[in-house]
Amino acid sequence: MPKLSVLLLSGANNHDWTRSTPYVRELMEASGRFTVTVTEDPSAALEDAGALAGYDLIFSDYNGPEWSASARANFEAAVAGGTGLVILHAADNAFPGWVEYEKMVGLLWREGTGHGEFHQFLVRIVDREHPITRGVEDFLQWDELYHRLVHMHGVPYHVLASAYAAPEKGGTGNDEPMMVVTQYGKGRVFHMVLGHVWQGDPNGEYKGASMIAFENPPFQQTLLRGCEWVATGEVTLP
Repeated sequence: MPKLSVLLLSGANNHDWTRSTPYVRELMEASGRFTVTVTEDPSAALEDAGALAGYDLIFSDYNGPEWSASARANFEAAVAGGTGLVILHAADNAFPGWVEYEKMVGLLWREGTGHGEFHQFLVRIVDREHPITRGVEDFLQWDELYHRLVHMHGVPYHVLASAYAAPEKGGTGNDEPMMVVTQYGKGRVFHMVLGHVWQGDPNGEYKGASMIAFENPPFQQTLLRGCEWVATGEVTLP
């Protein structure tokens, strides 16, 4: 089975991309299913539409300055044309006002969105028949639990997993989406709302500064399966 080619967008984030991006790259390549190219300058990398056509999926670990008009246009065209897209955690914070990006993601961190304290909570699989989550059990996750993500532009979206945002932890008292899929043209989009890694001492007392969210096997499993699904529409990974 040929490996899937991934362009991993990084280089700026309000979270610690210097740890999350290498971790994701190693995780993907260790699965044996992907080859990963990392760019820390997405605006420049996306200028080359021809090179972009060689990727099966784009993975965004990016929340930073806006890209050039041509980079944005090439990105839109690639996803609309069928290139898969994975949005990791704070990448859903990015690009307020870029309507096409907001249509890709569907649920975004915008005014009114927030999270409670970093804590352990139960992630509940809502759709047990989707290729990404088929056979996946509910699991406990140490993470940042986003609440009140904003539904943009009436985009249809489908929730695969949710978590209860407990009021005693600063949450809403509601079930909040943790894994979401959308469609943009021919492109499949997997939005992994989980995946917090704060900037700071990885050995510090605040667990949010560690890689504990990424080290959880069910998180890794569903992230990899989501990557395969956006690229192929199927899942072969266990």
